[in-house]
Amino acid sequence: MKTYQLAKLHAHTKQLLHQVAATQQAIEIRLPAKHSVVVMSKDRYAQLLELNYLWETGSLPAALQQLDLESDVG
Repeated sequence: MKTYQLAKLHAHTKQLLHQVAATQQAIEIRLPAKHSVVVMSKDRYAQLLELNYLWETGSLPAALQQLDLESDVG
């Protein structure tokens, strides 16, 4: 993940946001006092929410096993 200072985001907001949307790669923005935030596409965020749901419900192992079985057949 690429990391940028807050000033870079201020100066190049449109470019950086389009980059995130086009590449599906998140970026980290460093803030003062050693804080930071991550900017990611809405699609990637939705994927993480789904993964988190599978984890919380205990369905993740079964989902991973199903994917493994499908990859063996295909």
